[in-house]
Amino acid sequence: MSKRPLFHFTPEKNWMNDPNGLSHFNGEYHIFYQHNPENCYWGNMTWGHAKSKDLFAWEHLEHALYPDSKELGDIDGCFSGSAFVKDNELHLFYTGVEMTTKRLNEFGNTITVGDDDLISTQILAKSKDGINFEKVAKLEVPIPEKTCTAHIRDPKVWETDGKYYMVLGAKDQAGGKILMYESDDLKNWNIFTELKEPNMGFMWECPDLFEIGGKEVLVFSPQGIGTDGQVHIAGYYLGDFDYEKKEFIHSDLKRLDNGFEFYAPQSFLDEKGRRVLIGWLVNHAPLPGENFTGIMTIPRELNYKDGKLYQMPVKEIEKYRNKELGEFSELDNKNQYDLNLKIGTDKDFTLILFENNGVGLKLHFDFKENKIILDRSDIINDFKVLETFGLKRELNLEIKEPSIELRVIVDKCVAEIYINNGEYVMSAVVNPKLNQNKVILIGEILEKNIYELKR
Repeated sequence: MSKRPLFHFTPEKNWMNDPNGLSHFNGEYHIFYQHNPENCYWGNMTWGHAKSKDLFAWEHLEHALYPDSKELGDIDGCFSGSAFVKDNELHLFYTGVEMTTKRLNEFGNTITVGDDDLISTQILAKSKDGINFEKVAKLEVPIPEKTCTAHIRDPKVWETDGKYYMVLGAKDQAGGKILMYESDDLKNWNIFTELKEPNMGFMWECPDLFEIGGKEVLVFSPQGIGTDGQVHIAGYYLGDFDYEKKEFIHSDLKRLDNGFEFYAPQSFLDEKGRRVLIGWLVNHAPLPGENFTGIMTIPRELNYKDGKLYQMPVKEIEKYRNKELGEFSELDNKNQYDLNLKIGTDKDFTLILFENNGVGLKLHFDFKENKIILDRSDIINDFKVLETFGLKRELNLEIKEPSIELRVIVDKCVAEIYINNGEYVMSAVVNPKLNQNKVILIGEILEKNIYELKR
């Protein structure tokens, strides 16, 4: 039984991590990603590449970037970055690395002896056709004093009021931070400001600053602050960024996904004016019997509402709804479906996905405590890698209505659960057995729409 998802992006084979260079160019969506062409474990970082008309049917392409230039600074790896469309060309900004010490790990991949034994460089590559890329420049990026020069990475570039801006993940002795730059030509950059907060982890990765609904959102992945088994998490600050004063007044950190594994998200504006986000569901080894490691989330459309960032699957997923079903029992033996549920909140309820004999992935609502518990204890089936990030998640809700709305998308080995029209999201990678393929709901169903998903 193949566990490879049909609607969540995966590499053709081997290791995959961070989404890179998300963009819409020449009428097509592009996803790039950190990829190891050699095996199913981290190392040998290249930029894998695929394109799509609808964000779900992806055509795998040749690698866009290989680590091959000592002169530019990427001889030992092409780390994460972003895409920017200008003058009918697709610009890729990425971090190149050179390792000052080297050793082989247990998987045969080259890594450094010490954590800081890296030289990081920001590099620009271009393409006129979105397929073939030429590395054109080593960027001039001054580094502020006391910044750890080995760990400056993941450039995200955008334009505002005729100026180009770039954010980079970084750290210093006090902890993680973001370096923000400005430029007139996309090659020479001046430091604009630093964004940081105390007690927010030792490194901030994959920064992304954008405007939505009149507010600015800073998405980033702080390392070292998770308390529920996942040490490195992804979240966002929401607030107001004053470019003249170089100040960002913002809310407390909010997690983008309250489930498991979610990390290193990146967003982009598409041709429809949507802010679309894709995150990486971390996995440190391939699922049993599979030849790939790493899963991307379903592309999510972001919106701002009532002081919060809302996330929902992009509408294109609906074209893969094969048919509407009447009962959960019609989903038996499928494990690819899209549920829309409204459930009463005056008593407990339990939704079991990947169910068999009462066990599976359990989503339980405790009405006395207004709390949702997501429990995958019965669906990892001795695949210990999934224990790395814990087996349970708890989410406290603000219940303002006598019901909860759930959008549940299940896709072979992964579930994404969108709560109250995307106010919260909980994702989980699982390892189901062949007979774990049913859906059960114990509680009061007020409304339901059940769709099988099919290619």
